Amino acid sequence: MIKYLVLILIILAIVFIANWMGTRAGQGKSDTAYATKDTTVRDVLALDEGIADILAVHGMHCIGCPSAVSETLEQACTVHNLDLDEILFAVNDFMARKEQKNGD
Repeated sequence: MIKYLVLILIILAIVFIANWMGTRAGQGKSDTAYATKDTTVRDVLALDEGIADILAVHGMHCIGCPSAVSETLEQACTVHNLDLDEILFAVNDFMARKEQKNGD
């Protein structure tokens, strides 16, 4: 039993470190980035706090779920039976409008 607990802790540590390293690698990039099907839910939420409302309106209510750390938008949409293209359009449109507003 202890072996399994240690194994689970090791896996969780690896996932955490991998995500932390991915976040650190992206720090030098532009602040405004657009979401793709491979963007994790956590990274999409990090773009702007208003995106949480967009995801909730489309039916993705488990924004604080532990799976959001490593789950891509494509995976989350599949699990929740949501239209990926619709969500990507909404998020990217929101970010484009924000960028345009900030540029004016």
